[in-house]
Amino acid sequence: MTVLRPARESDVPVLIEVARRSWLSAFAQTAPISLIQRWARNDREAEWYPRYWPDMLVALVGDIPVGLVQPSQDEVNGLWVAPTHQRQGLGAQLLHAGEDVIRAKGFDRAWLTCSAFNPNALGFYRAHGYTEASRSTELLPCGTPSETLVLDRSLARDS
Repeated sequence: MTVLRPARESDVPVLIEVARRSWLSAFAQTAPISLIQRWARNDREAEWYPRYWPDMLVALVGDIPVGLVQPSQDEVNGLWVAPTHQRQGLGAQLLHAGEDVIRAKGFDRAWLTCSAFNPNALGFYRAHGYTEASRSTELLPCGTPSETLVLDRSLARDS
């Protein structure tokens, strides 16, 4: 059984590991090696999660965090599910919980960014009603273009 709850500071080491494994599984087959190397060097998770865990919700299987979402204002700022627990509905549960937080803050739309190098996530978000609002391209140091899509969707409840 999966339980969603607010993150705790004691979750941070496991959440960092979930994010790292999820990111790598999402990009290992589709992104250029230079992007993966840059991600590994930057290690943003180790810096980010100790600061922003209070904004996160976690999915637990037993006592173990296996997924997280970080709603920030009207943005779904991160959603990761451990590779061993993907395609079991956890991502949808986390996404909807994040949207509920955003809706409770008074926003009627949610938005997020997604890399074009992550086609599974793009498909997931589109299946949940997100549509492309904009797209930007960054030239990686290796010369490979990297596209980032901004997706959004209405949070209006069906009557």
